[in-house]
Amino acid sequence: MNKPENAATWSKERLDAELEKGYNDMLNGCVTPWNDIYAELSKAISEINNGAPVADAEEFIKGLMNS
Repeated sequence: MNKPENAATWSKERLDAELEKGYNDMLNGCVTPWNDIYAELSKAISEINNGAPVADAEEFIKGLMNS
């Protein structure tokens, strides 16, 4: 899984560009409803609690981050 970047180390220009991209994504409907995210995370946690390997959970979360 890719390690998240520390936004505190970004230049002002990079931060502005990332915020602008996120804002434009939101305006264009490129969002995931909270209920969908909650349901997917609840499923992953339940699977971990029921003995699913951690590697499977990591791949699941990675898939959420890349969608």
